[in-house]
Amino acid sequence: MRKQIIGIFLLLSGISYSQEMGLNEILDRAKTANPNVIMKKMDTDIKRKEKQRALKNYVLPPVNLSDSEEWEAVKRYGVGTRQFRVSMDVFEGGKSVYGYRILKSQVEMAENEEILTEIKAQEEAVNAYFSILNAQKQSEITTRAIELLKKQRQRNFDLYENGKILPKSEYLKIEADIEDNNVLNIENQLNEENNRGVLAKLLGYPLDSKIALREFDPENYLKDKSEVHDTNNKKIEDTLLAKNEQHKVNIAENTVKIAKADLYPSINVEYKREFYEIDDDTKERKKLNDNVVTLGFKWVFEWGGTLDNIQAKKIAYEQAKVKYDDEIKKISLDIRNKLNKIKSLYGQSLVMKKRMELLEESANIDSMRYENELLSTFDYLNSVNKYRAAQENYYRTQRDLVLAIIEYENLYR
Repeated sequence: MRKQIIGIFLLLSGISYSQEMGLNEILDRAKTANPNVIMKKMDTDIKRKEKQRALKNYVLPPVNLSDSEEWEAVKRYGVGTRQFRVSMDVFEGGKSVYGYRILKSQVEMAENEEILTEIKAQEEAVNAYFSILNAQKQSEITTRAIELLKKQRQRNFDLYENGKILPKSEYLKIEADIEDNNVLNIENQLNEENNRGVLAKLLGYPLDSKIALREFDPENYLKDKSEVHDTNNKKIEDTLLAKNEQHKVNIAENTVKIAKADLYPSINVEYKREFYEIDDDTKERKKLNDNVVTLGFKWVFEWGGTLDNIQAKKIAYEQAKVKYDDEIKKISLDIRNKLNKIKSLYGQSLVMKKRMELLEESANIDSMRYENELLSTFDYLNSVNKYRAAQENYYRTQRDLVLAIIEYENLYR
């Protein structure tokens, strides 16, 4: 209760407070709070409304209530309903049905695109997450090196000042090394700050949010990814990417049918009721009770243009089928290659972790040796740089591993 009160107070005061997040929390947040994901869901809602509108127009005939008179008649009698009309196409070659099917496929594609947008948001969040972790670790390594260099600088300066035991150049070299590392730290801090802003934006937080990040453990992460270890029995045709391609084929097929419908006349029926009329001479309103039912048709001859349009749509339909078959093969190949990449990156990650730990221990030992003047500045900085590079490569491999898993899951959704 006390924590809740403090949190509310900080929120009302406009003070940002730290929130700790691990990779899984970041991935979950990216799926729901990312602005692009939210906008994509809105796009899908628009598609749903368009589909509902098409269905209503197909099932329910449009109703027309109208009144149009000269100004004198309007001043005398006011505005009223002069005519009631209901019309409906009873035959149009199936255009409304095929059009509705197209909208239905588009809605299902939009729903699938929502998930693909979530995946994209997760990938961007993963990049920012590991960039922040790497920048933090690089700053930690560099700061430690600067502290030891400053101690050595002071010792060299004392030796130089007290009896000129050490040449001034040795002192200046260390001073230059300190400045080099200060530049590295500035870059690290900027990278961390920039990526924190990127991550906050991706997760829908204020840009100045203080998000504390937990370290990533690839072994624990993979424990929950059973589909990475085992062969997935899901058919390629049932994946989101394959379904989207099938929807494109369906849309192309229904487009051909709509084009063919232009070969037939459209037939419509209309019911009309007149409530009154205005006498042209006296301008008097006369009540009516006329009910009229009409049946009409319309057919347009385009001198072969309709047939040309049908042929063009057929070619597009055949093209969509060829692309579908090609995409199925591509998805199958991508799944196989991505699984091999995951296995390789997982092995690399374990090796990189071991190498990084060894170089970390080596750098710690060299730090003590350097502090006790048992190691030259050149050898010490060489040891630190190796550890720094190993740490950066380790985070890069972890990032690539997580991205490969996300891409693999995307292929099998």
